Amino acid sequence: MLDKLYFQRCFDLANLGKGEVRPNPKVGSVIVYKNRIIGEGYHKLAGTHHAEVNAVNSVRDEDKHLIENSTIYISLEPCHHYGATPPCVDLILKENIPKIRIALPDPTEKVYLKSIEKLKSKGRDVIISEQSNQAIHLISEFEAVNIKKRPFIQIKFAKSADNFIGQENGQVHLTNPFTNVYTHKLRAYTDAILIGTNTGLIDNPSLTLRNFPGKQPIRIVLDREEKLPKDLTLLSDIHYTIIITEKKDYVHSNNKSLIVLDFHSEDFLTNLCNELLHLNIYHLMVEGGAQLIKSFIKSGLWDEAIIINTPVKLHSGAKAPHIHGHLVDSTLIADNTIHIVKNNNR
Repeated sequence: MLDKLYFQRCFDLANLGKGEVRPNPKVGSVIVYKNRIIGEGYHKLAGTHHAEVNAVNSVRDEDKHLIENSTIYISLEPCHHYGATPPCVDLILKENIPKIRIALPDPTEKVYLKSIEKLKSKGRDVIISEQSNQAIHLISEFEAVNIKKRPFIQIKFAKSADNFIGQENGQVHLTNPFTNVYTHKLRAYTDAILIGTNTGLIDNPSLTLRNFPGKQPIRIVLDREEKLPKDLTLLSDIHYTIIITEKKDYVHSNNKSLIVLDFHSEDFLTNLCNELLHLNIYHLMVEGGAQLIKSFIKSGLWDEAIIINTPVKLHSGAKAPHIHGHLVDSTLIADNTIHIVKNNNR
């Protein structure tokens, strides 16, 4: 029972690094001596100390002698290699921590079970806990980037009570003011937002972060044939926008950039994801219309879907995408119900 509590503390700590550690994993760690936490830490920022280092460094001077008789809990297998920081497995050995409890092995080839084997070879008591959904969820972005070699893809859309996502030729407002704040919170934790040409034409969205503090995400818009008017907010305001097009001579302003791709290619979405990953876009939110969202679903290129169910009835329009996945959370915000669905193909 206590192990579960200490792991829960690891998970809670790890989530404090949300949005700051990409492309590294979110990791939390606690050091326990006789049922007392004497140190704890989490990975705060990519390129800085990992959770285990911060946990050791947090131990008070008067408790440092207890470390060699303590248990360290970690939400993910310690790193085994030199990167921006030294291997955390070596720190654990150096500190003579005798018991190590790990929630989840690192899934990458360069680490998988290597640190665990090294610790065991040095006589340490190592136990891997059951792979909890929380531990798996913590590394979902890390897995997308390092295993799937693409950004973590989060689909978001609101739908009417009669299962429409919008009207064909007009803008509709489905969500309530409270849900709007929630969607801006989502934006605060993503690297970029992608929409299609029709959404740009019909809604003329700004895709800016207004109702929640955080860093403005990059806006990305598909404009294959340069159909979008130049006075569109995405193309004319001061914020950075990436335009995906087939036209090499696309006319754009200084604070906008182009990615030229073949829209006819069967691998269009894969190629797009590759380009975005090269630009250090590790978390992509797809906010486009039904056609764009359905193309990601059909290709299997999605990790999480945020579906906002509203009481509004449209009676006609673009049918909402159908998601096959695992419902992991359901939250009621006034008259809107938000479903979070995970792709079953982890």
